[in-house]
Amino acid sequence: MNGLYLAASGAASQLDSLDTVANNLANAGTAGFRRVLSQVESIAGDGSYLYASAPAAPLVDMGQGPLKATGNPLDVAVTGPAFMVVDTPNGPAYTRNGELQVDPDGTLTTAGYPLEKDGGGPIVLPQGSITIASDGTINVNGATQAKIGLADPAGDTLTPLGGTLYRNTGPDPLPASTGGSQIHQGFIEGSAMSETGELVNLIGVMRSYEASMKAVKSIDDNQNQTIQAYTIQS
Repeated sequence: MNGLYLAASGAASQLDSLDTVANNLANAGTAGFRRVLSQVESIAGDGSYLYASAPAAPLVDMGQGPLKATGNPLDVAVTGPAFMVVDTPNGPAYTRNGELQVDPDGTLTTAGYPLEKDGGGPIVLPQGSITIASDGTINVNGATQAKIGLADPAGDTLTPLGGTLYRNTGPDPLPASTGGSQIHQGFIEGSAMSETGELVNLIGVMRSYEASMKAVKSIDDNQNQTIQAYTIQS
């Protein structure tokens, strides 16, 4: 039974990986999307014997995505490690989605939530011509209004919330970015993943799942033969 449980748990973990890879592929064209890497951890039984595997916390790929010029003054792309900070009902979240919008009341938003300024709080802009400097300083009609808040999370402390939003699993809120990042107005950052590479991963996951299921069937067949043999002898 331990062998059967080991093979079945391996198949279950591959199904989780399949969901992750499918989500990555579905967001290949999403601005600022970060590929999520599936991880599997082993659960030990007595001593050092490993009898099961289960999905571990996902790891967010922090690789830089390609910049795409749009010419839209409300589009921004971040280069470097920093993420923009947004305010959600459940606390701060982090995103690289630079498709900004201005609500009717002037609040600057992205990914459906208010974008935070450096030091905290929403960014509310008057009507006018918007320019955004490389350090995130926003000017409207030449007058400085606010600076976009940036933070430097680590890939192993981010958890996907859906879409292009991520939550920090460590202490929150994160301190302001230590520098080394720049904002580019009129650009968006493309998805930081290779569709070809992800398709290769998909094939690998499916083959691993099939191998685990073959092992389950083989062990089950052997057990059935053993039971039948014992019944005949009895």
